Amino acid sequence: MPPLLEDIAEVRTGLTLRGKDASLRTSEEGLHLLRISDLTETGHIQIENEHIIEASPAISEKYQVKEGDIVVANRGSRTTAAIVTNDIHAVAGGQLFTIRPKTDEVLSGYLHWLLNSPHTQNRLTSQLRGSYVQTMPISVMRKLEVAIPPLETQHKIQELADLAGRERQLVKKISKLRQQHLNGSLSALITNRTTQ
Repeated sequence: MPPLLEDIAEVRTGLTLRGKDASLRTSEEGLHLLRISDLTETGHIQIENEHIIEASPAISEKYQVKEGDIVVANRGSRTTAAIVTNDIHAVAGGQLFTIRPKTDEVLSGYLHWLLNSPHTQNRLTSQLRGSYVQTMPISVMRKLEVAIPPLETQHKIQELADLAGRERQLVKKISKLRQQHLNGSLSALITNRTTQ
């Protein structure tokens, strides 16, 4: 039987702010409160609107995300996992689970891919509870069975997943540039016809 996620990784809920703390902001100092809106459907973290909070040392120690951590939304209909890079200075909010490998026998990049695989995503979404706002109990994430292949295989999967992600970004960029070029050409045709 494959190990459970809780056997190989620490799984915890993010920081829940209540009352006046929920809107506590500073101008420059503090940490960003990572929220569901910061997670993209492609499994990346993209912060467009910073929500800076003053974090005490105790809060920072317990909730600050580190490079290689994986964050997963625990409410809503999307359970996409995103991996934390070294340039993010944030604490995970209460709408997220933070997953941090406990052993060198599992790579964060592999775990990120595994959590976003269609099979795992189907398993997670089938466990969501509630009719208005769906939530995922932390026990579902902790008790998730995960296959752990040899490190060499994990490295290969991680590398292929990274390449596929870059390919998707390039295809998206090419499509956007193609559309801009087409719009420019069509506009030029209209301009030329009206000036003749």
